[in-house]
Amino acid sequence: MSIINASTTKMEEIEIVGIPALYTPYKVSRQTVHLGMYCYELQAGPEDWGQPRRLMDEAGEGFFGTVLTPVPVEGADGEGLAIGPEDFKAELGIGYYTPAEFEDKYLSPGYDPLRLEQIYGKED
Repeated sequence: MSIINASTTKMEEIEIVGIPALYTPYKVSRQTVHLGMYCYELQAGPEDWGQPRRLMDEAGEGFFGTVLTPVPVEGADGEGLAIGPEDFKAELGIGYYTPAEFEDKYLSPGYDPLRLEQIYGKED
């Protein structure tokens, strides 16, 4: 399985347990996770490999993808947090961001989509 550089890869913006997050179907190198972001892995259940069932620090068997959040997710340590389809909202059409762009969007008090276009040379 490919391991990607989390700091330079654009990832899909999703919502996980009500928290805006970035999602990739790949494992990420933990050393490249943007400072201030929290890294979790999704695990699919054996009865349905097309839907994540647990959010955890590291998913061994049944790896479904990686999620980066701007805040820690309570209950995701140890055995992980059981999630249902309503807890993982993907393909929302919000956009794809690097962690730096995502952080600028959600954690910057002066967020302005026009400024992002000027900085990164793209539309939001």
